[in-house]
Amino acid sequence: MTRRLLLSVVVIISVHIYGFSQVQLLPFSTGFLSPVDVRNCGDDRLFVVDQPGRIYIVDTNGVRNTVPFLDISTIVSYGGERGLLGLAFASDYLTTGYFYVNYTARPQGRTHISRFRVSAADPDQADPASEEILMDIYQPYTNHNGGCIAFSPDNGYLYIGMGDGGSGGDPGNRAQNKDTLLGKMLRIAVTSGAPGYTIPDENPFAIQPTLGRPEIWSVGMRNPWRFSFDRLNGDLYIADVGQGVSEEIDFEPVGQQQYRNYGWRCYEGTYTYNTNGCAPASTFTPPVWEYTHSGGNCSVTGGYVYRGAKYADIFGKYFFTDYCVNQIRTLEKNGSSFTHTNLGVLASGSYTSFGEDKWGELYATDVINGRVMKFSSVACNPVAAINGGDLDSVFTCGQQGVLLRTPAGKNFQYNWMLAGMPYFHNYDTLTVQGDGEVILSVIDPSGCTASDTIYVKSNPLPQISFSGLDSLYCINDSAVVLFPQPLGGVFSGDGITGITFDPLLADSGLHVINYTYSDINGCSNSVNQTTYVDYCLNVTASDLLELVMVYPNPAGESFKVTLPANREQTVYISLFDISGKSVLTESVQIAPGNYTYPVSLDGISSGMYSVRIQYGDQGFRVFKLTVSK
Repeated sequence: MTRRLLLSVVVIISVHIYGFSQVQLLPFSTGFLSPVDVRNCGDDRLFVVDQPGRIYIVDTNGVRNTVPFLDISTIVSYGGERGLLGLAFASDYLTTGYFYVNYTARPQGRTHISRFRVSAADPDQADPASEEILMDIYQPYTNHNGGCIAFSPDNGYLYIGMGDGGSGGDPGNRAQNKDTLLGKMLRIAVTSGAPGYTIPDENPFAIQPTLGRPEIWSVGMRNPWRFSFDRLNGDLYIADVGQGVSEEIDFEPVGQQQYRNYGWRCYEGTYTYNTNGCAPASTFTPPVWEYTHSGGNCSVTGGYVYRGAKYADIFGKYFFTDYCVNQIRTLEKNGSSFTHTNLGVLASGSYTSFGEDKWGELYATDVINGRVMKFSSVACNPVAAINGGDLDSVFTCGQQGVLLRTPAGKNFQYNWMLAGMPYFHNYDTLTVQGDGEVILSVIDPSGCTASDTIYVKSNPLPQISFSGLDSLYCINDSAVVLFPQPLGGVFSGDGITGITFDPLLADSGLHVINYTYSDINGCSNSVNQTTYVDYCLNVTASDLLELVMVYPNPAGESFKVTLPANREQTVYISLFDISGKSVLTESVQIAPGNYTYPVSLDGISSGMYSVRIQYGDQGFRVFKLTVSK
C-alpha cells in the first residue's frame, strides 16, 4: 500500500519506557462474563457493562452487587462484536434518573440507542420496562457495530460512535456515504419528550439535511469502538479500529466546529486503502497517532486522559492499548504535537475498554479474565495543578473574581495562600478577587504533598464611547461616520458597515447600535446608542405639524402636547434622552379638531430630552425639552 502525503503535520515523539511512572494495573473487581465498559454516574459507584446484556454496580472496594443494576439480556443480540456495548450518564442523572445504552437488538442485531430510568424505589436498580428507543440503526453485518456513547462536558450533547456496518473493507462504502449513519460519529441533543432528541444547530447537515443525515458530526470512521472526552478541557479522542495495516487515534480539540472526514475507506490511517471515487487527500483529517500491526497488534482500545488527583506523573496523559498486545501506552499533548510512551505490559489480559470513576481515577476491563483492573502507583506524588497546571498567571476583567480549581481527590486536603496570607479554604476550588500570588498545597490521605503557584491580576474594563449618531434620521438621509474612542473596536447593528451608519440600509424603525472594544489584556467592554429611522412622509407640507405645541418648557412632573387633527388617527409621543435612548412612548387616538394630551414624567430624571410627535403617515416633529425637578 502507498502512504499518502499528510497535509496536516503532527509531530510525534515515541518513547519506550517499560515500568515508567511506577504505574501498576491491579485487579479490582471480578466475576464478569465479558466486561466491555466502566462508567460512573457522579457518585462513588462504578457501573460495569457486561456484554451479554447486564450492567453491574461495583462499590469503592471492588465488590460487585449480586443483582444487576439493569438486565436486558433477553432483548440483546450477543456474540462476537454484538451485545450490550456502551453506557452513558448525563450530568443531571442524579436528578432525572435517566441513563443511555448502546446495544445490538434481537433478532437482527440492529443498533439501539435507548434511554432507561432508574427505579424510584431503589437507586441500585433500573427499570427494564422504562426503555425509550431513541435511534434504531440497521446493521448489514455482525461486526463493526461501534458501541461507545458519551456526553460531552462542554455542551452536554450525546456523541455516538458507529462502525461502517461490517464485513471487511467497507463493501457498501458506507463510511463515506452521508445518507447513512454507519461509519460516522453522531451527535444529538437528548430531550425528555418524543422522539427523545433534537439536532444541534452546529451539526454539519442540520440546516441542509438533503446533503447528509443531520445526526452526523463527522464521517470516515471504520469502527470507533471507544472514544472519550478530556474531563478537564473537553478535547475528544477517538480510537478507530483499523483494517489490516494501521490502528489510529483521532483528535478533535474542544470547540472545533469544522466538519471532519477521517478518511475510511479511502485511507486506513495515513495508508491508501481504496481511493476509487474519493475526494482529494487534502480533504481528509489524518490521525494524530497511528501504529501498524507488526508485533501482533490487531485492534486499538481507546481510553481516557488521566485527570485524577493521585498521580502527578501521569496527569494529562491519554491512555490506550491494543486488544491483542496489551502494552499500556500513552499520548501527551504538548501544544500542536503529541508524545507517545509505551509503558509495557502492566498485567496479563486482553483489554476491551477503559473507564473513570467520579474522581478521575482510571480502570480497564479485561475480557479474557472477566475482571476490572484499576490503575495504581506507589509514587507519593499527588496532583496540585491549578486550572490544569499549564498557566503561570491568570487575568480577570472589571474586578470580577476568577475561579481557581485543582483536581479533586477523595479525602484530600487543600490549603490556599493568597498574596502571602494563609487562607485555609480546604476545597478544591477557590474564587479569588484582586491581585497577587496564589499558592496551593495539597495533601492526600497518605500524607503525600504537592503544591502549585499561579499569579492572579485584575484588570479594569476599558473605558469606551462613540459619537456621531443622532437620535432621529429620515430613511433617505446620507450615511454618517461614527467616531469611536478608543479606535480598534467593532460596530454592530442594523445599518452598520464598518464605521458608518446608513439609515436606508437600516430601514425604518428603532435600532440599537453597539460598539465593542477589547484591550491588550483581553478585557472587553461595550456601549450602545439608540436611533430611530422614519420614512418622513409629508413633513414639510403638513400644516398640522406646524400647529403642534409642547409646553411648559422646562417641565416638571409632566408636560402637555397640543395635537390638532383633520381626521381620526393615532399619534405617537416618544421621549429620548441625550444618548438617543427611548425612555417613554405613548400613543393617542385623536379625532378631528384640537386635542391637548398630558404626559406624565414620573420616573424621568432631570436633564435634556427630545420629544418626537409622530402623526401616522403624515410625518413628525421633534422638540427639545428640559426636565427640571
